[in-house]
Amino acid sequence: MQVQNDITKIESGFARQVVLDSGVDLFACYQCEKCTNGCPVTFAMDYEPHRVIRMVQLGLRQEIARANTIWVCASCETCVTRCPHGIDIPKLMDYLKQSVLSQGDKPAEGAVAAFHQVFLENIRRFGRVSEAFLMGAYQLESAKAEKKIDVKEMISNLKLGIEMLKRGRLGFMPKKTGAKEAVKKLFANEKI
Repeated sequence: MQVQNDITKIESGFARQVVLDSGVDLFACYQCEKCTNGCPVTFAMDYEPHRVIRMVQLGLRQEIARANTIWVCASCETCVTRCPHGIDIPKLMDYLKQSVLSQGDKPAEGAVAAFHQVFLENIRRFGRVSEAFLMGAYQLESAKAEKKIDVKEMISNLKLGIEMLKRGRLGFMPKKTGAKEAVKKLFANEKI
């Protein structure tokens, strides 16, 4: 996919800030495209991973905020294993997701962004994922993000959740974790 030439705003210093905050040395990238050639989900991306790196290098923050690539990335780390410099692209994508949300930009993939936020809030609150809370919160947040409520689907999912609770496949209350303080420190140290 081509980057359009009607770019109006380049943010100098954006790349440097991304490197400092994320810890990903994206200046080591020389666009060999090994990351893109190994990525299993490029078919669903509007910009391939190597192009996102170049866009960050060029300070195209607004174009990155509108791209779906950062939300489509599966974080499978195939790109990292193929990169001759070991550039941690999933870590970069996670940073960019948080950056979009903290800047108040509208995410390109609202439902994925909703899941991202609900998942992190779940970890922040309980120290681990609580499936029951995750499912419920995701249903509400994704409906809000997509601005459509599919009552039929929500009732179907609620019935499925109740059936899973009855069969012991889903815990109602979150299990305690001994690492809650360590998780709290991780969130306290986040830069965004």
